[in-house]
Amino acid sequence: MKRNVIAFLNMKGGVCKTTLCKEIAVYLTEKFAKKVLVIDVDPQSNCTQSFFERYHVLEQKTLIKENPSLPSIQKVFSPNIAKLDRADLNEIVLKLSENLHLVPGELRTIFMERETGTGASEQRLLNFIEDNNLKELYDYVLVDCPPTYSFYTIAALLACDLYLIPVTPDAYSLLGVNLLQEVIERLKGNYRANFQNHALDNLGIIFTKISKTPRKGVKKNIEEIKDAFSDEEMPFFENKYLKAERISTSQLSTFIIDRKDEILKENMMQICSEFIEKVGEYNHE
Repeated sequence: MKRNVIAFLNMKGGVCKTTLCKEIAVYLTEKFAKKVLVIDVDPQSNCTQSFFERYHVLEQKTLIKENPSLPSIQKVFSPNIAKLDRADLNEIVLKLSENLHLVPGELRTIFMERETGTGASEQRLLNFIEDNNLKELYDYVLVDCPPTYSFYTIAALLACDLYLIPVTPDAYSLLGVNLLQEVIERLKGNYRANFQNHALDNLGIIFTKISKTPRKGVKKNIEEIKDAFSDEEMPFFENKYLKAERISTSQLSTFIIDRKDEILKENMMQICSEFIEKVGEYNHE
């Protein structure tokens, strides 16, 4: 069985988790000819909003409102859908391009947690992936997770084979990574039956928001973080995600691939090449 369902995860916000997920997805499809499914389980739905704008899913200036016909992650977790043997894939997966598909997130999913927070509900994303043979249909399934320990985080990690940790090298980085490791260990302990035949492995830490010419303090923080996890054999990406100064103020639809910054474009090519290599190691490629 392929191991190609990857969570983008950190218990600390503001680390470019969603940005990396969507940028890697677009580059894998447009530059590496890979078929990718992005699943947005973060109730903030920033990943979905970005894709909706870039691929003109909604008409310009159209307000996002409840639309039963629009594919949605809510249809994976909805108690009404769950009563059926299997939800229609077309009701859940939105085809943005030939190779890039999306299970859109919804802001209202945050209100569903009280209804869905049961053991059976936490299995629904895993069941959805298995029932529809998504590991074989796609080269990669990327899951954008919320930066909190919640029902949706549990559901995502039960469905994932690997997880990637974006980290900004600041004073709070160690706390965030340590908390995430505790969450993973707690999950594996509480759901040990799930992981007996379904391993969840750490793809690695990738440092983010790194200037093209990083200051000495940033370099020192990076080395200290690496030293702190040296005993745990924590994997690290060799490539770092560079800071894109104007992306935070640009439109959600503006991806690196659409910009004129050749340094950022090359940076994403290198990150994606390393990503493919790292996932390949778990698939004996």
